[in-house]
Amino acid sequence: MKISKKVWFDAIGVGLFTIVYSLIMSGFSLWMGSAAFIAVSYFFGAGFPKDKIWNILCSFALGIVWGLIAFRLLHVPSISGVIASSVMFGIMTFIVLFLQGTIMKFTLVPAWLIAWGTTMLILSNITIHNWGLFVFQLYACMVLGIFVIGYFSDYFNQIMFRLFPEKNDHEQETDTEETDNMADHKA
Repeated sequence: MKISKKVWFDAIGVGLFTIVYSLIMSGFSLWMGSAAFIAVSYFFGAGFPKDKIWNILCSFALGIVWGLIAFRLLHVPSISGVIASSVMFGIMTFIVLFLQGTIMKFTLVPAWLIAWGTTMLILSNITIHNWGLFVFQLYACMVLGIFVIGYFSDYFNQIMFRLFPEKNDHEQETDTEETDNMADHKA
């Protein structure tokens, strides 16, 4: 099985910059590393749309705000039950889609919903003592995930492909023909 250079370069680049991100995360006490992986996974899954980076980052910010609103609403006794909270989540999701389809066309619903879900997941598992710091750290983790893991691994790939270019199909055919011709001459 021949493994392509792209697979090698992608694996090495993402692995290398995951290490770099982890060191940054540890150095600045950014304990929400999972948020970075969720954010960069969305970015990779969306096809690495560099032209939409600001739309994605804005949508992540809105998703965090949406998570904070939902978390607060869940602490209202009349909304905390199963049926009321289900209705609340349905209405909030409707609003996201409605806003994106009307006055906030620059947003990306999947990014908004991913950040909302990530925020809710973290909030449901820990006690927050400093809300401003929490929001800053969560958003910083998402941004750093995209830029450090995503963009830096992409730059790594570009450098590696410049240093070790792939042979194009014509060069590979020529190499195969030359090998076949040498085999014929030896026979």
